[in-house]
Amino acid sequence: MAERNRERSDQIRSDGQGMNGMERPLLHGTDGIRGAVKAAPMSDLEALKAIVEKREVNGRAFMLLGMAFAEVLKEDLGRQPKIVIGWDRRPGNAMLVSGLTDGLHQVGAEVIHGGLVATPGLHNSVIGTRSDAGLMVTASHNPSSDSGVKFFDAEGRKSMPVFERRVADTIWRIADLEENREPDPELCLPDKMVNAERGHRNTLAKRFDGIANDFALDSTSINWTETLGTSELLLDSSGGAAAEWFATGLARRGIPFREISDVDSPLNENCGAGDLSPTDSWTWKEMQTNEHKLLKELGDLHGSSPPSAGSLIGAALDGDGDRCLLIEAMDGGAKVVDGDQMADDLMRAWSANGIERMTAAFSIETDLALTASMARLRSNVIIHECAVGDRWLTQALGTEDLSGASWPKIIGAEDSGHLVLASPHPVIDDEWRLVGDGAATLISQLMARAALNTMDVAPAFTSGWKRRVSIRDTDRSRWTGVGPITDRIEEIILISLKGREVNLERRGIEGEPGLFLLRGDIDGIEASFGIRNSGTEAKTSLSIRAKSKVNGLEEIAEKISDLLQMELVP
Repeated sequence: MAERNRERSDQIRSDGQGMNGMERPLLHGTDGIRGAVKAAPMSDLEALKAIVEKREVNGRAFMLLGMAFAEVLKEDLGRQPKIVIGWDRRPGNAMLVSGLTDGLHQVGAEVIHGGLVATPGLHNSVIGTRSDAGLMVTASHNPSSDSGVKFFDAEGRKSMPVFERRVADTIWRIADLEENREPDPELCLPDKMVNAERGHRNTLAKRFDGIANDFALDSTSINWTETLGTSELLLDSSGGAAAEWFATGLARRGIPFREISDVDSPLNENCGAGDLSPTDSWTWKEMQTNEHKLLKELGDLHGSSPPSAGSLIGAALDGDGDRCLLIEAMDGGAKVVDGDQMADDLMRAWSANGIERMTAAFSIETDLALTASMARLRSNVIIHECAVGDRWLTQALGTEDLSGASWPKIIGAEDSGHLVLASPHPVIDDEWRLVGDGAATLISQLMARAALNTMDVAPAFTSGWKRRVSIRDTDRSRWTGVGPITDRIEEIILISLKGREVNLERRGIEGEPGLFLLRGDIDGIEASFGIRNSGTEAKTSLSIRAKSKVNGLEEIAEKISDLLQMELVP
């Protein structure tokens, strides 16, 4: 069948264009392919159009994706690829995993099933099984009714646009053949099965001990109640794979965590990092009435007897386990400790520990006050700026040396809680790979806080001003980053700042083709205005940042939000 596909594909344009000469749509967004899980249409073309036009995924489309992934990999490798598949516990995943497996087998690929696992565990399994690629069936923090797929290469790196363009060209060519294959029960079965979750847990154990050793900490003698400021910490794994073992493992090592999510409720429902924003804060009373499980339990636990400001009281992972946000007590309530603050804490601990050089990558939504204040540290910090998405963090850090006995001092951070750190190779000693792992992020933060308590450290950075607005249910095709709407937005900004010293110019950045980015300074204060489509949800995001408070930015944010709502929401 695969041979017949290739013969017939030669009759179809190979440049990714349809018969009308237009380039066919990409299926991937910022982080893989995602959508609501629905029954498969009867035809291949309709199955793909459901992803593009309706944000729906189905078994037929995933069978075609399996074929396309395998075709592109085979072309690159010159042989049949070996691919491992993992998944989270979304109710529609069995159909999607079967579809991928069927499609991969139709092109002759060897398929390994890794089972129920967090996304970083799938990364670990790709490297540990020496596979050519991995496919993680998940929609991350999206509702459990959604699902999707993320692609990892042999080094555990997420797919990039050039590869995704080739996959799209291939899959549309296959669909244009109109063969409309039906699933083959035999082809849906794997060639081999491994326990990817067990491998992930083993690697996390190595990371725990390795990070403690790196900071010269004896984790068994740390007084965690004194270090963290509370006798019980709450962990919210969003009902993901870590919900059944992570808090227990931490408690076994003397860190008093208790898991509050469970695997009986829908994944991500009123829990996890996906419902939290980097700038969120609450009073204790607001937490006690909050629908979010972690916030409510923290409010009930501490509302009548609050811990001291700065105490770490909780942590939240997202459903597929690749990011983490912390909850810290403050006067009168609690706040989110976002990825920017976590990166700063870890870098301060590294610097205090005598590290002379470290490398950091930050997205275009990172706090400007953080990147502008690296002189606080006693280290030489190499900084890269990149597009939103942890794959871009990884790419920006890709030239760094990932060998050696000690933990590489490399970090990529997004304020959403994605931290990309070096992880030990599961098979080869003194080799490392880069991965975003919420559980590892939490471990690194626990150790950093313990280290900071015992060292002479640089002060934490003082947060700048940031305002983020999500315009939901937008028709994202209406936003391109150029044209009349962006001209009106720039006009709103300049008119609102009339009479002040303004030096702003439009900029572009690799990986953000639809980005509107206005960067420069206002009254001598570094500032930026950014607007981009979400690659994972039907929304368009506005982000305004300044190194410190600038009068008038809140009003500008409201005006731009109103314009986007009017122009982009059908």
